[in-house]
Amino acid sequence: MKKLIIISLLVITGILFAVQIKRGFLSILILVDSIRPPEKTLMGRFFGNPLVSKVLIPKRNSTISADLYAPKGKGKFFPLLLIHGADSLGNKNEQVVHLANNLARAGFLVLVPDLEGVKTFHIRIGDAEDVLQSFQYLSSHGHAAGRGGGMIGMSFGTGPMLLAAADSRIRDKLRLLVTFDGYYDLRNVMLFGMTGVYEYGRYHGMIRPDASVSWMLAYRNLDLLPSLEDRNMLRRIIEKRNRYEIADADILAKSLHAEGRAVYAFLLNNDAKLFPLRYEKLPHRVREYVYQLSPSRAIAYINAYCIIIHAMDDDLVPYTESIRLADTVGNHGRAHLVLLPQFMHWESVEPSVGDWSKRYVLGGWRFFAAIYDMIEQSQ
Repeated sequence: MKKLIIISLLVITGILFAVQIKRGFLSILILVDSIRPPEKTLMGRFFGNPLVSKVLIPKRNSTISADLYAPKGKGKFFPLLLIHGADSLGNKNEQVVHLANNLARAGFLVLVPDLEGVKTFHIRIGDAEDVLQSFQYLSSHGHAAGRGGGMIGMSFGTGPMLLAAADSRIRDKLRLLVTFDGYYDLRNVMLFGMTGVYEYGRYHGMIRPDASVSWMLAYRNLDLLPSLEDRNMLRRIIEKRNRYEIADADILAKSLHAEGRAVYAFLLNNDAKLFPLRYEKLPHRVREYVYQLSPSRAIAYINAYCIIIHAMDDDLVPYTESIRLADTVGNHGRAHLVLLPQFMHWESVEPSVGDWSKRYVLGGWRFFAAIYDMIEQSQ
């Protein structure tokens, strides 16, 4: 009799919480696969591979190449646009493909456009328009459920995504936004990249900056300079610095015009106290670019629920940028902030007990909660 009662209770509990149990199971699989190599996918053992097809999305005078991941089976699925970060492989990045496959296995209709500007660190407003056109294409797809859709953006890809999400053409169709290591203001990212300093409210700190990233970004965006002579000269200067011919580079710098000298002085600086002055001396076109590509100017127009995830040891974008994003939308109860301590930091040495606890227990739980929330919001 007791066994019958226990079995009955288990059956009733299973029926009542079937949806929650399924969400939890999918969330655990996605979480575990996030720290495993794609060839060792756990989710692939339980669910078949999705149907993957290449599509061309029309835009003015051109097309956007994208990959569509559709769950197997008939019916309508929640449309989810996945925006890759600044990586030369674009939507063919191994981790992006792995995530897209798992999201489709979980029941999402996933579209991953290949954004040329984002993957080459040459981001422009046109990339935000490409994101918008990609979302419109996905949301009108025959297998897309008609109850709105969502977007996931990674690192530098979050900027164009958030700008697109604020656009009046699609903002009322968006139900869900997820950011990984996103940014609020590109100026803050520049300060962090050049000086290692980050600060917002009670959160502050400093890391050792990687100067090569700043020089690389400058090299990829020299077309922002008005003077063709300065562009060509700075290109030569950066190439010499890459070969550690520093003295020759400094000699060439003397022939730069005023705006070119301002850019060179800005790139040389690693002092946070001098950053504001050096920044204000940059050409207006450069500062306008930073403003236009910063989601801070548009975030107030976003209506979607936001899940904002950031690894606290990210060395490209400080985690304080995600706190800024969450604070901006959080006053309407639409933000779920997830800070992952040491989650992305993989040392060759054995981690201490404290590091292990932060990374796998605290970080893992927070990431699980974010995935669960994302699945719940889509249903």
